[in-house]
Amino acid sequence: MKLKIVGLGLSAALLVAACGSSSPKATTTGSGGSAKTSTATQLAFNTNGTPNLTGLTFAVGNAAGSAHIGDTNVHNMVSYLQQWGATASQTNASQNAPELAVESGKLDTVSGPLPTEVDSGLNVFGPNQARLDDVILAKNSVTSLADMKGKSVAICCDASPDGVLLAAALKKGGIKESSLSVLRTGASSASLDALIAGKVDVAFVHSNGVPKAGKNFHILAVGATLLPEYADSFMAAQGSWLTAHPAMAEAIDLAWLASSKLFNTDEASWVKGAAAYTSNADSTAQYQAAWTELQSIQGWPTSESAFSAPVVDFNLNIAGQQGALKGQGNRPSASEIDLTPWQQAWQVFNQHQSAY
Repeated sequence: MKLKIVGLGLSAALLVAACGSSSPKATTTGSGGSAKTSTATQLAFNTNGTPNLTGLTFAVGNAAGSAHIGDTNVHNMVSYLQQWGATASQTNASQNAPELAVESGKLDTVSGPLPTEVDSGLNVFGPNQARLDDVILAKNSVTSLADMKGKSVAICCDASPDGVLLAAALKKGGIKESSLSVLRTGASSASLDALIAGKVDVAFVHSNGVPKAGKNFHILAVGATLLPEYADSFMAAQGSWLTAHPAMAEAIDLAWLASSKLFNTDEASWVKGAAAYTSNADSTAQYQAAWTELQSIQGWPTSESAFSAPVVDFNLNIAGQQGALKGQGNRPSASEIDLTPWQQAWQVFNQHQSAY
């Protein structure tokens, strides 16, 4: 979700080959027949295992200014809903505009940062990018986290993921911040520039900046490894919508799992999807490089642990410590989470992974 460009637009639709899964609760007809269509409260499945979403409409928001490679998985998720028969659209908008659109009923769901979602009164019901895309990049002469002692380090700012990751890195390296010279640059790109210019020895940067750094630098640690519970973003909706549309929420989580599996196992299809989503703005080689880079952050794990109450609580606690929660964001965490759609979707996916 950090790989964004500011602006406003509606994503192009991409149809990708997709299969669903049969559910223990699936409603089907006999062999060779068609399933009943799903409703907002009950998923129905075709005999080939795909959910029949004919007649359902999904309006998905994405907290991004415009179509960017880093959000290809959101695009593919929407495409799976389309393949399963739904009328599904993706609207990209910057800042907290998509969260407010969901809160006002103009959109059904949004993928975005947790603080802006819960501050808008929304409830999270699934993952989006389940890991941060930050890495610790260093001169080749800095060989370990412990070796940062006495070195100069660039971070964006304390009230950002960099501040949290710095604390985790110091703990793992067994050193104190007082032993470092910390430069707060205000932006990940500025930290990268400072490293390349030789102003610092180590920089906390977004993973897409690694190729720009070149051969004189290497990755000391990956944010996803240091703090695997620290998520970039989640899927959220109004609590009233989730109550009235539980099957649709489950279908979105199923589509997320299908999209994540495609990302983790099928580079060629993902590259094709990225090209279609971004209107071929980059070369095939650039899409392939983006896939490799995004693989390194472990951001879309097809595992049950990708979304849970402890994971959400962990991220809420960090947001609270940084003063990022306001108004409705300070509700009890239990009232900001709906685990049922994810749990049901995971049961389906886990029992029938070969169908995806």
